[in-house]
Amino acid sequence: MKKILIFLSISLCCLLTGCLSTTSSYETYVDMTPRMISTNANMKTTEIIEEVRSAVVGIEAKSSYGTSIGSGVAIAEDGYILTNAHVVSGAKSLKVYFADKTSSSAEIMLIKSGLDIAIIKTDINLPYLDTAPLSDVHVGENVIAIGTPISLTFKHTVTKGIVSALGRTLEVQDIGGYTTYMQNLIQHDASINAGNSGGPLINESGKLIGINTLKATDAEGIGFAIPIETANVITSKIQQTGSFEPANLGVFAYDAEIANFHDQTIEKSGVYVEDILQNSSAFKFGLMTGDVIIAVNDKEIKTNLDLQKALFSLNKNDKYNVSVIRNGEIIKINIG
Repeated sequence: MKKILIFLSISLCCLLTGCLSTTSSYETYVDMTPRMISTNANMKTTEIIEEVRSAVVGIEAKSSYGTSIGSGVAIAEDGYILTNAHVVSGAKSLKVYFADKTSSSAEIMLIKSGLDIAIIKTDINLPYLDTAPLSDVHVGENVIAIGTPISLTFKHTVTKGIVSALGRTLEVQDIGGYTTYMQNLIQHDASINAGNSGGPLINESGKLIGINTLKATDAEGIGFAIPIETANVITSKIQQTGSFEPANLGVFAYDAEIANFHDQTIEKSGVYVEDILQNSSAFKFGLMTGDVIIAVNDKEIKTNLDLQKALFSLNKNDKYNVSVIRNGEIIKINIG
């Protein structure tokens, strides 16, 4: 498959043609009062942007490989910020830049490279966004992207577009260079560029629906965002305990619909198990490659997003059951 996708973080603050430099005399008051930001569809787009931008940050991540620039968005009180894993992975230090032109350090709370999401935390209590589930997102609706394209010079850049498609699956290389799938993505045509990684995709009611993660390089106006649901579960857990280690089934799996397309299974719903890690829970308790996961604790699983949400609702040592279809039969496997 020809790789036409790039993650949106950038490892240099300057373009090859020279450093970018812009100035602006435009100044406006930014309300940084800690709160869940309240907006609605009756507000003008400019009013919604004025409200939500206070929850958006630019991120500067320094590592042994250099400095990368990305974006993030506050999604809970006490300074919890959601971004992409590839923005902050390997960082020795993090600095976040706020809409009122102040800045602060931050620390990594959790990284899930397979989902390309990370939670970081600053000591500054920020305004944060309300969220909307994927079920509330519709093709053709207006969306707004806010982020830090190219360099910190362009912090809080706003672009607008529409949702172009839902449920997209992309074959990409992860941070370690391994081929994997990103699934259930929101495709949209709001302009995003290197540095927009981790920035919010917001609906016309001002609610957070996704996190921008990558774009197509061989076309214009084809960007992708990760739905917000999984991050909500993770953030809630971290707030409760200060840390979080979710249940880890130990499988490499993707939507059965994809496997069906490649003639690996006749099932079209559920999650197809492609590989199992040795000594993992799946290995120890009898899952097999080729199984199609259809339920966790008797709750229906239709997609990999459903599976991730179910596993993230559980703690590492919790006992649970997984129902799979194997050779046309439904089998229930107890984990733990």
